[in-house]
Amino acid sequence: MKKTLATIICATIATSALLPLNSMARTKKNDLDRREVDVILEEIGGDHIVENMKVRYMCSLKFEDASGEDDYYHIYNGYLKKGGYRIIIFNNVPEYLGYYPSDWEGIDYEEGAILLDSGGDSPYLLRIPDAGPAANVRIDGNPIKFVENPKLKEEKKEVDTSGALPAVPKEIAASGEEIDYRDWKITMQGKEITVNAKFEKVEGGKVYIKNAKNGKVAGIPGSALSEEDQEYVKRITTAK
Repeated sequence: MKKTLATIICATIATSALLPLNSMARTKKNDLDRREVDVILEEIGGDHIVENMKVRYMCSLKFEDASGEDDYYHIYNGYLKKGGYRIIIFNNVPEYLGYYPSDWEGIDYEEGAILLDSGGDSPYLLRIPDAGPAANVRIDGNPIKFVENPKLKEEKKEVDTSGALPAVPKEIAASGEEIDYRDWKITMQGKEITVNAKFEKVEGGKVYIKNAKNGKVAGIPGSALSEEDQEYVKRITTAK
């Protein structure tokens, strides 16, 4: 099987479920050992922890982010006492993203996908896109929903202005319009990807955008952006 962009790594690092982003995250394989995963799932609680569930490290999937730098998703198998499995996924910050409930054990991997034991000659593929786990997938005709880390969901919500906490002030561009998250179309090495992100700045010939999914800021060459994105950057950076 192809393993040119996926490498199994076993290492021990920090123990928080939501560790702060650091510069090493872009070059270091920040996978966790199973004991650290157990601690994180205990902290999350709810449906994310099951009594007597055993967790085993499976693999780290390597891919290139929008700026062409190495990044990783770290995959763990969760074995349920009453039967069944969970495919548990962390990013390289590392943050716990959530899990897919599964009737099939994760047994191997290839570029961009986890291989599940189908019981036959050909395993099922659970694809993990560069942009992160899809909200809904279908394996052997069965729909499977990704169960997201609720803390990440909370971070995505806007602050309720009716409560005690103040509303988060909106960012206003030089043009006077509000800066918010939007879909960017980026072409790198002939491949086009779509990233939901927010404009940060233009510097050194690059446009810096903040990824909505993982909070990372990446510098993208202006020429890699679609014409629509280039027009957007020109518009919001031009003072009225």
